Amino acid sequence: MVNKKKIVIIIGCFLLILWTLTPIYWLFNISFMYHAEAYTSPAHFFPEKPTLSNYLRSLGFSAYNELSGQVEGPAGYPVKEGLINSAIVAIAVAIITVIIASPAGYVMGRLRLPHKNLLLLLLLGSRTLPPVAVLIPFYVIGLKLGLVGNIFGLIIMHLSITIPLMTWILMGFFASLPIEVERASRIDGCNRLQSLLYVVFPMALPGIAAIGLLSFLISYNEFLFAWIFTQGTPAVTLQPVLASMWFMIGELNIMAAANVMGLIVPIIICILFQKYIMKLRIVDPVSIVIR
Repeated sequence: MVNKKKIVIIIGCFLLILWTLTPIYWLFNISFMYHAEAYTSPAHFFPEKPTLSNYLRSLGFSAYNELSGQVEGPAGYPVKEGLINSAIVAIAVAIITVIIASPAGYVMGRLRLPHKNLLLLLLLGSRTLPPVAVLIPFYVIGLKLGLVGNIFGLIIMHLSITIPLMTWILMGFFASLPIEVERASRIDGCNRLQSLLYVVFPMALPGIAAIGLLSFLISYNEFLFAWIFTQGTPAVTLQPVLASMWFMIGELNIMAAANVMGLIVPIIICILFQKYIMKLRIVDPVSIVIR
């Protein structure tokens, strides 16, 4: 007998996947079209003459147009600079977040601390406010300190997002590790620091790697702070560049190519390292406080 519930679930999953992947496919499709074909009606589901010229032009190079027989110049938008700056900022944020959040997550998840519930509340409360609510004070502070318009200032802004969140996530991961192994290392003569470095951190390596990847993706995809702090400067990252293209360019194929290049890095990371991300679990604050 056919399981109707299973069929409904399969159909629902198929529709959800179709809904999610159709815009991404269409973005890839247009990115390989010439300008004239991108505006053809009815639309082509496959490019008649696939071309890489859109990618070359969006990166600042000239490219030959087979349809017109002419060489087209660069698109004139700092997509290449945005990609480089985004990579620099995201890598720096991931490394610094791992260095700070790993011991912080261990302390909050493993040790008994005075006023621990208040510390947890403050940690989580720092992420309850929407970023736009703190944008103006952050911008004023950054302006006074000379952090507006440079990569260092944007890194600091992104760390204010990633460190509290990743510390909160790692609390649950450290709390789930078997404490008997750590106690055995202490009995064998390790002090607290040696036990942390040689026993606990190696056990927690999948979780630490996962929060590094998540921090990278959060920083790489962040738009609001990047737009306010770097737009129109040499430190501009990819997200503000892509947003500005909607208002300053009329070539859908160029915009599609730039967006595809922005998608490639997160997609590759999610495919290659999803097993690490899946090992994380969100912490139960009640269990941590009781512990």
